Amino acid sequence: MLTMSGGPGMNRRTLMMGSAALLMTVLPLQAQERTSVTLLYTATTGFMTAWVAADQGFFADHGVDVDLQLAQNGSIIVAGVVSGSAQVGLPTPTVALQAIENGLDLRTFASTNIFPETSNAGVVVGAESGIEAAADLVGKTVGVPGIGGLLDVTMRQWLISQGVDVGDVNIVEIALPQTGDAIRAGQVDAVASVDPFSSRAVDMGVGRLIGNYLDVIPDGSAAGIFVTTAEWAEEHPEAITGMQLALAEAADFIRENDAEARESITRYTTLPAPVVANVPFPNLGGALEPETSLGFWNRLALEQGLIYELVDLDTFVIPFPTE
Repeated sequence: MLTMSGGPGMNRRTLMMGSAALLMTVLPLQAQERTSVTLLYTATTGFMTAWVAADQGFFADHGVDVDLQLAQNGSIIVAGVVSGSAQVGLPTPTVALQAIENGLDLRTFASTNIFPETSNAGVVVGAESGIEAAADLVGKTVGVPGIGGLLDVTMRQWLISQGVDVGDVNIVEIALPQTGDAIRAGQVDAVASVDPFSSRAVDMGVGRLIGNYLDVIPDGSAAGIFVTTAEWAEEHPEAITGMQLALAEAADFIRENDAEARESITRYTTLPAPVVANVPFPNLGGALEPETSLGFWNRLALEQGLIYELVDLDTFVIPFPTE
């Protein structure tokens, strides 16, 4: 039996205050303190866990209100995060490593997707170009979404592995959504592209794939990563943990809910639903292991002169919460 001292008025008031305190301890996180996050992304399917986590309310369930904003490439994403116009961004690992080399104090807390990649990615060439192999790209112009980005450095490594001198290939920046249009217009001879844009170019009859440059990447390597500043991460540990948990839930949801996941791809890439219907899902990521996830990129960036010393990956990576 519950017994309380004092008169009836005090009993009632005390009980109400006690009930309110109890309620606060059991209220869902979204009813208590929340963190607003602007998250910058590029429109590639590898980043779909972020889209689904937002669309299905997983971020919100963990106290994080996420505003997704499209950016052109990883360099712009990092600049936005460092400037404070965004709190989190989705660059590729090589872009983040270069930023650290340039003195920026960044942290990463999750991967978007990992290799081996399941989607159609590779060098897309004109359907009637006559280009059949890496050697045929000598003297040609190849588009990449960002110089120094993952697709750029990986495509260069693929050329080297095929015996091609990278200096004999003209590499220029081009937005991935323009893959098919740029080839058709003769702006470039080829594009180092990924889904959904590589599939769309092939399906339109504009291009065809001559090789998957992603084959040079070791299994387990991260394709894209969630990045923030060290200062923001230190000040918002609960938000970091909340986003990590939300992303894990989104990955589970994607595996069980194909139609809803494709709706998110359509929304954030603006591609027609019939195109998205045939796009393979990426190999979903999540928790990062410093060496397995980022070691290849660290060494490759050093070999290609993008950084001048290896980045301390143990400091860079924020682990997932333990069970």
